[in-house]
Amino acid sequence: MCPQPLLAEIIRVNHLRKRATKLTVPEDLSHEAYEILDRIDGFSTERWAESRSSSKEDWILLGNIYRTAVALYCISSLQSVSVLPLSSSLRVRCSTHGQLLHILLNEALSSPRINRFMLWPLVVLGVQAANGDLEMRLFVEKQLPEMSRRVGTSVPLTAKGVIEKFWASGETRWDACFDRPYVFVTQIAVDLQQFIPYLQ
Repeated sequence: MCPQPLLAEIIRVNHLRKRATKLTVPEDLSHEAYEILDRIDGFSTERWAESRSSSKEDWILLGNIYRTAVALYCISSLQSVSVLPLSSSLRVRCSTHGQLLHILLNEALSSPRINRFMLWPLVVLGVQAANGDLEMRLFVEKQLPEMSRRVGTSVPLTAKGVIEKFWASGETRWDACFDRPYVFVTQIAVDLQQFIPYLQ
């Protein structure tokens, strides 16, 4: 359910992270990171929702959730590999995005039409909650088991275990959360042909 332009930005972030970890000679990749962040911020959920034939409010909510979660992922994961600085302005931005994502997810998780598509944004919120927000942590802890029951898979429970271990560690860096690669989605159905133009 992630809008294709935002999925393309996730792929760009992942590619940038890979490049950053493979560098033998230091190279400033922050310019590319800020360009990605600008495109994420510039994504119009309203324009994206116009292409949908029904339930435009749900599509706008979905678009806003993914735009906010992808921005958080971009900043946090690129700071973790030293592509973006640990600046106070980005820290404030993450905090603001985290609060907004919490509000939006609270609304989306009460909607039977879209609540089963919220696992990845909920995991992103869980990583952000490591920065000391108890209310956010309690929300994530409550919602992941409920999602597991709703979608009939243990994937959200695995996510809960990973996130709780991360919180207990006292770490806040994105990469400290994940001891190995995980796929935190409840359904995978992506037509890759649809977002290739966004990568060119």
